[in-house]
Amino acid sequence: MRKLGSILGVLLVFAISALALVMIYDKGKDQKPLRYADVPQETIDWINTLGNDLNDILSSFNPFPIPTPWDNKGDYGNDPDSGLKTLEDDYFIFYFPESLIEKAKFCQKEAHKAIPHLKDMMGKYYYPDDMNGRKVPIYLTEDQEGYNEVLSKFIRKNGNQGSAGVTIFEMSPSGIYLHAIALNGKYAFVNDEYTKIVIWHELNHYCFFASLDYNQSINLPMWSFEGIAEYFAYEGERPSFSKNHIEDMRKECNLLDAYFPYTYQVYDGGRSIYCFMEDQYKVSGIKAFIKTLYNSGIPTSMKQNFSISVPEFEKNWKDNLEEFTVKRQ
Repeated sequence: MRKLGSILGVLLVFAISALALVMIYDKGKDQKPLRYADVPQETIDWINTLGNDLNDILSSFNPFPIPTPWDNKGDYGNDPDSGLKTLEDDYFIFYFPESLIEKAKFCQKEAHKAIPHLKDMMGKYYYPDDMNGRKVPIYLTEDQEGYNEVLSKFIRKNGNQGSAGVTIFEMSPSGIYLHAIALNGKYAFVNDEYTKIVIWHELNHYCFFASLDYNQSINLPMWSFEGIAEYFAYEGERPSFSKNHIEDMRKECNLLDAYFPYTYQVYDGGRSIYCFMEDQYKVSGIKAFIKTLYNSGIPTSMKQNFSISVPEFEKNWKDNLEEFTVKRQ
């Protein structure tokens, strides 16, 4: 009887193990192959240091694959304790206090308007089917306090809490997981025109960072992604600078540095770079530059698309900054 009991015990263990393997297989067979199995350390370091007081990106690298599906069931905004209302469609889900229902409807309309323009400028828009079922979650807040509260649900470090908006994402071997886009009502809701600009700016970040090839070494300067987000959101409208600001940019802005010293240089200065690029190479040149940049970086993209080195392009841009001088009435 003892021998029979031992045999039955072994068979039971075998059966349990087999069942576990079947369950693991059933769970794993629907998982997509890893997009980024071997991310270079330089790229990891860049992702982990993106966010600072000069920009509106909060990012982190997760070395472990994120299980699918990536739906929105676990979003902070879907927690009843958050007190937030929802407005959901096929592509977006907005979370907001009840007082912002009309603003949420406006933002939803502007988000949908952005999609065809993002496809055109950035080469692709990322629908839920491209993101393992995840819709773009957008949080709208009334004021600075509400904005800080939302940020605290996603980050441990201090982000740029004085920004009008922020894009929060996590990069893993599975790809980009967008935790949230958040809008700070203190700044983003001063008028409808600026609200649209902030929405389009943050959605541009979503497409830009989802399009990068993280199997390559990436260390892109801040102007490259903040500048194209501003150029896109303002629909090519040119920025303007005082003569003092122009002189400062000539002295302080090097296109291969990680970031420019001041916020206006990163945003408006970055936008002026793309406006100058349009002047020289048309909008089609910008699109080609972005497409190549995703996989090969800035020096290769400039050489391949414009037959010019970065120092040469930088000199030409700086020589033409007077084109962006504030016009006196």
